[in-house]
Amino acid sequence: MNRNVAFSKLIDLSSEDAERRRLTLAKLDENDLDLLEVEDILPLLADEEFTIQRLAIAALAELNDVAAIPALLDTTADPDPEVSTAARTALLEFRTRDAVDPFIDGVTHPSPAAREAALAGLRELKSARAIPALRGALEDPTPGVRREAILTLARVPDQNVKPMLIPTLYDSDPNVRRTAVTAVASLRVPEVLAYLLRSLRDIDWTVRREAAAVLAGYPYPGAITGLRRALQDEHAEVVREAISSLGRIRAPVSTSIAPFLRHEVTAVRIVAIKVLGEIGDSAFRVHLLRMLNDPSPEVIAVALNLLARPQEPGIEAA
Repeated sequence: MNRNVAFSKLIDLSSEDAERRRLTLAKLDENDLDLLEVEDILPLLADEEFTIQRLAIAALAELNDVAAIPALLDTTADPDPEVSTAARTALLEFRTRDAVDPFIDGVTHPSPAAREAALAGLRELKSARAIPALRGALEDPTPGVRREAILTLARVPDQNVKPMLIPTLYDSDPNVRRTAVTAVASLRVPEVLAYLLRSLRDIDWTVRREAAAVLAGYPYPGAITGLRRALQDEHAEVVREAISSLGRIRAPVSTSIAPFLRHEVTAVRIVAIKVLGEIGDSAFRVHLLRMLNDPSPEVIAVALNLLARPQEPGIEAA
């Protein structure tokens, strides 16, 4: 009986009637999928109807047979963004150990989109077997591929990862460098602090902002000194992140932050108020009362909210 059902489904899936193909795919249930193989659905990835392509992708994800990975990687390069996105999403469903090798093979795919998808697929698998492929991807000509390689490499629990990630902080692309800052910071080892501090001086402000943000995870004197210097950055977003990180570290630097209550950028003034509260400056309530005259209603609202809360003991100014 099952053979007859499977044969019937195959006839419907290969029908010249697009509506019949679509309805058959849409109605496939677990029992139907148990009777089908990857090869039965793969031809539909090239269907002229994008809806059928997306349904075929979903069916392959349900089958969860790693034999589908190469074809799905090919599909990530589809010109239809909905189809390519569906393929990338489906690939993330393959999380078994036998998916490692097909994804490793995908790291050298001719399409940059497929290479990115293969690297993303490897991320949750955290396999040391992928390290050689990931090392090679760090030299890929496409910045997006290098970014994915950095993010994936940072997830591999292997002591050889750190020396491979550090050089990526000097990549030619600012987006890659910004990703590298996040990845290097995630290692959570004091030895990388000097490299993160160097990124606080990057020529791209978004990299500097990211460095200021991640330094909140490094409560050491060197990080506090670097963040205090970042308060003089020419870009307000970097200053805001530096203030925020100093607050999260609870560094005793209230005298350095207080002047930013008069900063021209509203977001900077707001974070300065909040951080002074976290630090526990003894003059905090005086600062808050002064902020009630701020020209920004948003700043006044934050000050009023903080005034209404009982002040918790913190670290005195230094």
